[in-house]
Amino acid sequence: MRLEILLVMGLFFGGTFLSGHAVCHVVKVKGEGVCFPVLVGTMAWWALMEVLLVPMTMMHRSFGGFVVVYSGLLLLMVAGGLWWGRKVIRKELTEVFREAKEYLTFGHVVAMLLIGYQLYFLHHHMYLEWDDTYYVNLANEAVHSNRIYWVYPETGAFADFDKRYVLSLWPVFYAWLSKIFGVMPTIMAHTILPWVVVPLAYMVYGLIGERLFVRERELQGMFLAFVVLLHLFMSGEHTTGLTFLSITPWVGKGVLATVLIPMLFYCMMRVAKRDKKGEWMLLGLTGLGGCLLSSMGIMLTPVFVGGTICLLAWYKREFRYLLRGAAACLPCLLLGCYYLYLTR
Repeated sequence: MRLEILLVMGLFFGGTFLSGHAVCHVVKVKGEGVCFPVLVGTMAWWALMEVLLVPMTMMHRSFGGFVVVYSGLLLLMVAGGLWWGRKVIRKELTEVFREAKEYLTFGHVVAMLLIGYQLYFLHHHMYLEWDDTYYVNLANEAVHSNRIYWVYPETGAFADFDKRYVLSLWPVFYAWLSKIFGVMPTIMAHTILPWVVVPLAYMVYGLIGERLFVRERELQGMFLAFVVLLHLFMSGEHTTGLTFLSITPWVGKGVLATVLIPMLFYCMMRVAKRDKKGEWMLLGLTGLGGCLLSSMGIMLTPVFVGGTICLLAWYKREFRYLLRGAAACLPCLLLGCYYLYLTR
């Protein structure tokens, strides 16, 4: 299983890194180190999956057909990253190796040790809950029945989809990984996926720390270490974001709380400092990616972005922020309207 973990991590982080460079080139966004393109690529992967899944589910397309189309589009994105970002990638990797000692402060070392402990704990003390009978089985049914959400995961009966979840099929993401690597979706979710989601979450917090404490490497390391400590020891409630990352990082609403919402906060920090078209497109891409994770993402993204944009527009005395913020939330608003249409 260690080999499968390494292969999935290599595919995901390598693929999102190159895809992120392709997206940055297209929208003309300037990156910040190695973690930034990984996160941009992740949002692009999730947004692309959401765009494909909704119509393919409604049209009764097969899961195997989805895997072929989605994988092909990702390969094109990765190839674009290799072509457009080859010079930038070489420069970034050279700087990482050259400035490794300067970057790794005491706080960063402590944070990495704590993250390693968290991953060790997840790997050896697995937590199971009632949601697995629905969400993880949804991925199992996709792989074994070759249908996208048309087999009810708790009974195995062929039935109409549940309208509460049909627009946010996060389990199909690790079902796709399972199909590629030949690993059962249950094992992919509980054993392998935490090695992707946990580092991804702390990458976001690392970028937030760099924005909050510019040119203060020690404070950035202390901030990251403090965030890891919060996730490890301040999670007293079963359904809080801190708990999700510690015990159930494969659950869609957990990824929404620990990766997507902090990423939205980071995007808002970028928009507040640099009012460029590409930054707003990145914000919209992140919101669309959040729609895949949970149906709550369809609602929470406009609420979070809308509230923040209102404060930013009031502070800057610029009405255009409201219009651009509404445009960034447009994918979520459209999906929200479609959800109301399905449930009326």
